[in-house]
Amino acid sequence: RALLRGGVLACAALLLLWAAIFLYGSFYFSCLPPAALLRPVHFAFRTDCASPGPELCSFPTANVSLLGA
Repeated sequence: RALLRGGVLACAALLLLWAAIFLYGSFYFSCLPPAALLRPVHFAFRTDCASPGPELCSFPTANVSLLGA
């Protein structure tokens, strides 16, 4: 009797897990926009250090250009 109850609970848990994964996947793929435009991204980093040394530099900044300039 306990084995039957455990089997029913295991089947119910697997069914709930499958339903959650299916609903998450269907919601994710229905709301995710398609990749319509792909272009490279160019990064440029600089810091306020005069010369690179063993000490850490502060206030690093990054410029991200989507045009490649």
